[in-house]
Amino acid sequence: MTDLDRLSALDASFLALDTERAPLHVGWTMRFGGRAPSLAALRRHLDARLHLVPRFRKRVVRPALGLGPSCWEDAPGFTIDAHVHQVSAPAPGDAGALRDVAGVLLSSPLASDQPLWRVFLVDGLTGDGFALVGQAHHALVDGIAAMEVALLLFGPAPATGEAEPWRPQRPRHGFLPGFLPSPQDALTGGTHLALDAARGLKGLRPGPLKEAAGALEALAHRGPTTSLQANRTHRREVATAQASLDGVKAAGRRHGASINDVVLAACSLALGSALRRRGEHPVALKVLIPVNVRGEASAAALGNRISLVAVELPVVERDPIAVLRRVRDRTRVVKAAGQAGPLDKLTRAADHLPAPAQRSMARALAAATDYAAVVSNVPGPPIELSLLGRPLRAMYPSVPVPAGRALTIGCISYDGGLHVGLTADAIVVPDLLDIARDLEGA
Repeated sequence: MTDLDRLSALDASFLALDTERAPLHVGWTMRFGGRAPSLAALRRHLDARLHLVPRFRKRVVRPALGLGPSCWEDAPGFTIDAHVHQVSAPAPGDAGALRDVAGVLLSSPLASDQPLWRVFLVDGLTGDGFALVGQAHHALVDGIAAMEVALLLFGPAPATGEAEPWRPQRPRHGFLPGFLPSPQDALTGGTHLALDAARGLKGLRPGPLKEAAGALEALAHRGPTTSLQANRTHRREVATAQASLDGVKAAGRRHGASINDVVLAACSLALGSALRRRGEHPVALKVLIPVNVRGEASAAALGNRISLVAVELPVVERDPIAVLRRVRDRTRVVKAAGQAGPLDKLTRAADHLPAPAQRSMARALAAATDYAAVVSNVPGPPIELSLLGRPLRAMYPSVPVPAGRALTIGCISYDGGLHVGLTADAIVVPDLLDIARDLEGA
């Protein structure tokens, strides 16, 4: 038997905020060179490494009546075949065909009673190569954890040797983890809930609470409303862009700006053009930016260790240098304000609150946060990865599109390139390819 593996308040919040139109799974599209492996070979390869990421064999067990914490529990009858599949790209098998396949696959929600991930081997592509399109729920991984998982699954063979044959472990159930307890268990569990609530309130001391309130006020500050703040379908369109990482760094150095600043400036130019095509002319566009606060935590633990900051992009400005300098100045102000730290403390304090309070808090914060789009930038591996001897040529993230929003932009550096994945509501953003082209040309 194993101890309960509880979801953190932040992990659980992504389950609470998941909706039919806005499934909150992280996605990715990976392009490999060489002949596609067989489905059986891919399944064997991934199955042999799942011991490195144990939660990929676990499902979420929700408490009866919704009163206790949700937990990760080994999925009885888990098989790799249920999570690794194969599809063929339609003719002509070009980049557009792969985009269409990825859009369809990333539009499909994950089964909530199974481990929250899946991978599709995509063959039938023109030229030399194949692709993998994958999904993992945001409750399971954030952007940093997803990249660490990619290293474990597609990087050099681990030095840990072969894993022991896997057998599902039965947890030591506590208070209401998916079933109704005995009266004695209910009394013990109720005591634990009360103690956890007390710890949560103790963690919200006046000083940190005041700092968190300031950070929340910045997130809630109303920016201009645009047509991008809408959600009309669960169907997703994807598009990609790419740039030289050295070129991005050089552009930043010339103006004392970071890689993130250059990315945000390019987004400002591309989104400004998109809004003008719609007849919209806001002075600024507020975007939400996830910030890694993971530190040296183990990737195998998975889960989320992110905070959030908001930056207003000067979309009215069309001169690239002026945009970069204004973005640089604004991000410096945001960093100096230190918004990310207090929010991280608040979410960690919420780990000690009862589950109903956590869900209410997550929904209230999501409703209060005002922004038009999400922009994420994750540092990826600087070395070339491979799968069964086939080199990974490119990898494009797909950041989940939250409820009430229509567009996300995710960036990852890999092997000398900056790879950008755009994900959008298929109805609200019919010009996603134009946005991607503008982003690449910025």
